[in-house]
Amino acid sequence: MPRRETSILEKLGFPKELGRCHGTPLVFFDTNVLFDAEDLVKQIFRKQQPGTEIAWGVICDFIEGEARNLRKGLQLLHELKNPEYLGYYFETGYNSREQSMHSFKDMPMGEMAEVVLVEYDKKLDPSGMHATTNNAKSAARSKSKFGDFSLLTVATIAAFRRKRQSVIVSRDRWIKLSCKALQEKFRLPLYCYDPWNFSVQEIIERANRG
Repeated sequence: MPRRETSILEKLGFPKELGRCHGTPLVFFDTNVLFDAEDLVKQIFRKQQPGTEIAWGVICDFIEGEARNLRKGLQLLHELKNPEYLGYYFETGYNSREQSMHSFKDMPMGEMAEVVLVEYDKKLDPSGMHATTNNAKSAARSKSKFGDFSLLTVATIAAFRRKRQSVIVSRDRWIKLSCKALQEKFRLPLYCYDPWNFSVQEIIERANRG
């Protein structure tokens, strides 16, 4: 594995250079985790001793974009740029709501995008947004925060191309169910953890089995 810059801001062109992140599982965080589980984020990004790397944290441009829009989490993002932290920074084409709605076109297969959207539509009904037509579903989806669509797309492509674990840390039920569906239907090594039940040990055990 090539030596990384001692900064989270090593820019990887998305998605063509995803293959550079060989071997070690990648851990993706959604914006809310930056606000609510700062210690967990720091744990994953903190520089490891040689031979003890367990996972590499990832911050995508749309996560930073959301943090800037909300004016929250920026101090943590700035701290992660210090040399004591390591990780990856992905520049994507999804750093807006409009761009994120096109992100599913970049899924490895159209069937994967459909599985994800089916899970999203299932989520809408319990929320009171009874989207029963395609137009209604599209309108309801457009109300989503753009980071959700973008995050799942990037993590899915990373898992598919690397044949290695991608782990999303999120409280979002739709993301959790989508990851589960992609595991079951496509054998994709994509997993979702709530920040409060995040398990480094499970990640290590799966990586060793793989």
